[in-house]
Amino acid sequence: MNCSERASALNSFLCYLILAAGLCIAVPVLAQGAGPFKIGIASDMSSAYSDLSGKGSLIAVQLAIEDFGGSVLGRKIEVVSADHQMKPSVGSSLVTEWFDRSNVSAVFGLAGSSVALAVQAIAKDRPTKAVIHTIPLTSELIGKSCLPNAIHWAPDSYALAAAVTRYMTRQGGKSWFIMVQDTAAGPPARAAAADGILKGGGKIAGDVRVPFNAGDVSSFVLQAQSSRANLIAVGFGGADLINIVKAGRQFGIEKTGAAFVSLALFGPDIEGMGLDLAKGIAFVMPFYPEMNAEARAWSKRFQDRAGRLPAWSQVADYEGVLHYLRAVQKAGTDDAQKVVPIMKSAPINTFSIEGGVIREDHQLVRPMYLAKVKAPDQSKFPGDFYDIIGKVPASEVFSPLADSACPMVKK
Repeated sequence: MNCSERASALNSFLCYLILAAGLCIAVPVLAQGAGPFKIGIASDMSSAYSDLSGKGSLIAVQLAIEDFGGSVLGRKIEVVSADHQMKPSVGSSLVTEWFDRSNVSAVFGLAGSSVALAVQAIAKDRPTKAVIHTIPLTSELIGKSCLPNAIHWAPDSYALAAAVTRYMTRQGGKSWFIMVQDTAAGPPARAAAADGILKGGGKIAGDVRVPFNAGDVSSFVLQAQSSRANLIAVGFGGADLINIVKAGRQFGIEKTGAAFVSLALFGPDIEGMGLDLAKGIAFVMPFYPEMNAEARAWSKRFQDRAGRLPAWSQVADYEGVLHYLRAVQKAGTDDAQKVVPIMKSAPINTFSIEGGVIREDHQLVRPMYLAKVKAPDQSKFPGDFYDIIGKVPASEVFSPLADSACPMVKK
């Protein structure tokens, strides 16, 4: 045996010993040749929330990948996307396929709380896979259904409802009618709105659950009108919200002294209604395009590709993907058991997030903004929708951690 043959035999023997000992130094070599690094965006591409997620979410994710550099751990980043059709069965099936057979490392988006909870159940049995909820609002994701490998990046229904109802009640809106969707997001939104109303010193004159994609909403608006409440809280966005406001204006609700308060308002909703219809609606939001120079520049960049300004949910897609990829790079792996703790420990300060923290229940908390929609004569340029009333600290807008039902929270 010559020197070359002896060296080859020795290397083979050493490799055998290393593998037999259960060491893992072969993993980086496998990872480098493992093909693209895949992330998924499961979204509503064709239904009531398509303007808030849909193709715009995919564009936001692509922008994040570009800004990160296009690759991670030596692998090109690839996005897979699909329309979950707002159906939990469809959403859970496609995410199962992605995780188990398509080698997708993390899933983002998940518009619709029922879909999000179905996917949460899939992720429970796959602890190495990450789920970053960038649009669903249900507080259940950080309650009993919380998971070590899932993060609720979007504000939950409490954050969007309690602060604005409390504020508006203290401004004199003592009597309320609450509309929520007849989905998994409905009860938490109703509870959060009630919390703000009661703490503000108001009362609830009535409430109703509106079917998703209801179409004709006249009967629900008439119920609100007959309650004689002076404020009507609407706990959902998208096409259903637009239809409620249109019907309310047609029935002359504002002539009775009543006004709408939104518990989930997005920029595309305002565009869909127009300022004539949307003017005066009070709400809370985490982002608006004119909040600073960087936000304006990013929004313009998004608009150039999407043909419209971003919804704050699409900004969340961008933020969540970028933060996740940075954590993967630092962890040296896509194993969510290592990546998510790094996401939690890293500071979150971006053009739209100031002092963001991922809490023990895996809710991203950050300051939010109280706003009202401008009247047409107040708007100075396209997209100038928002009259900012005030900035609400995270400690005052998100639910107290002490009240959490999440098993990960230490009591």
